[in-house]
Amino acid sequence: MKCVYCGKEYNEGGTTVAVSNGTFDVCSNECKKQVREYLNKDMQYKNRSYIMIFCGSIGFILSTFIFSGTYKLVPMYLGMIVMGLGLAIYPYIFSNFLTFTHYPIKKATLVVRIIGALVIVLSLFFLGATFLGA
Repeated sequence: MKCVYCGKEYNEGGTTVAVSNGTFDVCSNECKKQVREYLNKDMQYKNRSYIMIFCGSIGFILSTFIFSGTYKLVPMYLGMIVMGLGLAIYPYIFSNFLTFTHYPIKKATLVVRIIGALVIVLSLFFLGATFLGA
């Protein structure tokens, strides 16, 4: 069996955790506790994550249809920063818990946070290049 939280393969000593769409295997009571903690944060912060991603996408719309000239892409870069912050702070973007049967919670959360940080860094780079190059 494979732990839904840490991804560790195990044969004995595991337990299960029940969530809204099924029962999943965990390797220890500590991982079970971490899954419960993740679920609580997911329920509490998922909407914030989606709102920040949506607000970030507004920057794309503004850059495409409203702004023009040298600083046309500035709203897009600012939106990308908001989107990256949403991913880094609230990495609760998965709508289905079954995702974690292939990618454990711990690993998926880390990957989402890294992607958020990369989006922020790239956006800051392009934003700086816009102002320094203009």
